[in-house]
Amino acid sequence: MRHPIDLEALGTLFVHRVAPVAALLHIGLSSSLIDQRSRPGGPWQRLFPSIFLLSRAGPSREQLVQAALLYAGEGAMLTAFDALYLHGMRSVLPTADAIHVLAPRHSRAWGHATLRLERTDRLPRPALRRGFHVAPLERAAVDAIRRTHSIPDTKAILDEVSHYVGIQALRAELAMAPRKGTTLARKLLGDSPARQLELAVMDGRAPAIPQARTPLPIG
Repeated sequence: MRHPIDLEALGTLFVHRVAPVAALLHIGLSSSLIDQRSRPGGPWQRLFPSIFLLSRAGPSREQLVQAALLYAGEGAMLTAFDALYLHGMRSVLPTADAIHVLAPRHSRAWGHATLRLERTDRLPRPALRRGFHVAPLERAAVDAIRRTHSIPDTKAILDEVSHYVGIQALRAELAMAPRKGTTLARKLLGDSPARQLELAVMDGRAPAIPQARTPLPIG
């Protein structure tokens, strides 16, 4: 007997044709039918646990991003290169690397080959870009820098983003970021006068008098 739901047109009901299994079950599909259609060679694809692409083609980067956010759960947001791109930055474009997603500490999701999931207690307020929740520009920039060891790429990101948020915002974000992966960015931007004083006290040295600094293009 033909299933009462038009399975071929079902994908049009979901953004980017990406559906969580809970939504498919809610509209009346059975677990066995979902499993049958998502087997290798079938008309659907399983992108992440319990997240399906209702298409044989693809997935595109947008579909992977949609699936990653659905899988990571409520409160999750894009960061790093995909977020920079959605913010309109073009200094360093996304590649085929894993999608970097920030998620609440209590998230039950796990990283995969195409997903770098970072649980954190320091979740920023997301922005909405092209329908996706993304981290603020300065957070996305610092997270992207943490994933590149390229001096030209790091300079390009800092230079472009600083035109929009200012160098002080980038310095503030760096101050809260892990030291690992951000050494080059800290050197390029320079430590704040307060940090220079703190380091001088810790080292037992006479602190230099902080000089007024004018933000300059990263070179």
